[in-house]
Amino acid sequence: MNLRGSHILPAAMAGVVLLGACARDDEASMRARLAPWFSLGETLAFSSRAHCAAAAFRLVSADIGAAVPVERNVPDMLRALPLRGVAALDDPEMTPDAAMVDAVNMQRTFGMQMRRAGLEARPCMEGKVGVEFRRLLMRPETVLAYETTEGTLMLMDRANRVLVVAAGERA
Repeated sequence: MNLRGSHILPAAMAGVVLLGACARDDEASMRARLAPWFSLGETLAFSSRAHCAAAAFRLVSADIGAAVPVERNVPDMLRALPLRGVAALDDPEMTPDAAMVDAVNMQRTFGMQMRRAGLEARPCMEGKVGVEFRRLLMRPETVLAYETTEGTLMLMDRANRVLVVAAGERA
């Protein structure tokens, strides 16, 4: 056997491993990060690349874990974020899109981080995930959550028990 030929398979396998290592997230680590906050059921969709990740999960329950402060207005959510590193907004009168605009106007850093997470995750929003993300963004009944450490934006549809997750470039 040719010496060059004997190195092709190991080199190809190393390339596959390196490509996998370039993903922003893997499904298991994302699920582990979300588990204290949401009762995750089956994964409906998951996609991750070097600079983004997006997923949709069925929820077993529409409850939000005690580790996440659930606020009723944008100012309270913005106050909770630096203290807990995660917070949710449950305001049935406001769309998540409008809430993020308010957040940018009130506290530019967190507001822009939330918006950037959603925008940067768009290349990873394949198929129905992108459609569902945009739908939930414009729906007042959607619960908006944000986690600061990994820059993860979450949109929760309580009625249909679906969680859509978006993460852009790590800060």
